[in-house]
Amino acid sequence: MSKEEFSLSVTPTRLVVGPADLDTTQQLLVVNRGRSSMPVQVQKRNFVSMPDGTLHYQDDAPYGGADLVTVEPTQFELAPGTSQVITVKIDAATETDSGDQQLAVVVLVPATETEANIRVNRGVGAPVYLTLPGPVEDSVALSDLHAPAFVARGPVDLSMKVRNLGTVHHDFRGPSALTVRSAGASTAFPDFTVPRDATRDISMTWDPPLLCLCHPTVSYTDPAGATQTVAVRVIVFPWDLVLGALGALGLALLAVRLARRSFRSQVAKAAAASGSSSNHHGA
Repeated sequence: MSKEEFSLSVTPTRLVVGPADLDTTQQLLVVNRGRSSMPVQVQKRNFVSMPDGTLHYQDDAPYGGADLVTVEPTQFELAPGTSQVITVKIDAATETDSGDQQLAVVVLVPATETEANIRVNRGVGAPVYLTLPGPVEDSVALSDLHAPAFVARGPVDLSMKVRNLGTVHHDFRGPSALTVRSAGASTAFPDFTVPRDATRDISMTWDPPLLCLCHPTVSYTDPAGATQTVAVRVIVFPWDLVLGALGALGLALLAVRLARRSFRSQVAKAAAASGSSSNHHGA
């Protein structure tokens, strides 16, 4: 199956199930937008979230919730332009721990038989965050805000780390997005989620003023009202523009100086010519 023929989408891209919804059946919609029929397998996998946000599937991952859910159907054939609903049923009645359990529903299209030595399975994984009843802690730590110390102009790459210290995942999305404030302006990081016991490396591009001693600052206020703030100093100095302006000014001053010299030379010649003419008439 070529890349052009493979086009599989899963919506929603993730499921967030709170304590009040654990007894309800969740649904995922799988759509084949390609040009070939696809044999689809559905798996449930525990995962560890990597710093870049990708999911590393691991059977014994901490807080794995794969054993708490049942998915149906687990395999089907999906013709081009058609869709299939996957149901996700949760059974957490025997769980005593509170906080998040997490898993991914992986919609997989196995590699077809070929003569090649390497076969690649293709699929889409939708993370599922289950928050079990009981007391929870929602806490994150900001650190390592980094940017170049000196730049000639923007945009500037900013990066930082966000560590989840709580017992539930934390979303920085939409109105709750993490933002950088500097020089009276605010710029949001792209939406991201920090799963339980995970660290995310996040980055964004920031457009500073043309010239400034700036201190981009990121702040976060937790549900208890405590605020964390991290900042970094960035000097923005457009040295190339300044050198260009100085060069242009130097050329302008040189032109003025040459013009004055030429004018004085012309005046001197005119005066000399006038004096010679006077002497000739007097004789």
